[in-house]
Amino acid sequence: MIRPCCRTLLKKGVLGLSALGLMAGLVAFNFQSTTELEGRYGSSGQVILSSGSTLQVSHTILFKDGRFYAMTRQGSTILETSGAIDSGFLGHFRLQVEEGDVSGLWPGEGMDNDLVFNLLYSRKRGSVINLERLGACLYTVETRQVYCPTPQSG
Repeated sequence: MIRPCCRTLLKKGVLGLSALGLMAGLVAFNFQSTTELEGRYGSSGQVILSSGSTLQVSHTILFKDGRFYAMTRQGSTILETSGAIDSGFLGHFRLQVEEGDVSGLWPGEGMDNDLVFNLLYSRKRGSVINLERLGACLYTVETRQVYCPTPQSG
């Protein structure tokens, strides 16, 4: 026969283990593999700068084998980055920047601070860029860029 104090402790232990099992099941059910992102995404358009002038902008990103390779062109400035993709939970993924390079960024190019910040942050080794689903597209929280699937030619 189990003592009343031990019976209460046993009930709490069973409830605790059941809750942990339920949480583990929810995580496994909502966990998404990086292979879900495989392919090429992109976007292009114009950005209106604080001066009122416009700047042509295009973004492309390739997801392959748990890695990403991105290129952004803003006017005459080009940013190239690459790194690893962390697996996602509830439609979110994280990009870990390992390499990045900016070319053509010169004073007087007519960019405003937000665009310069995005370029410099995105190229810095160790930067984390969070991706969120936006319909069929992806939105990068830190740099406010949108990437949509591009048709594969071939």
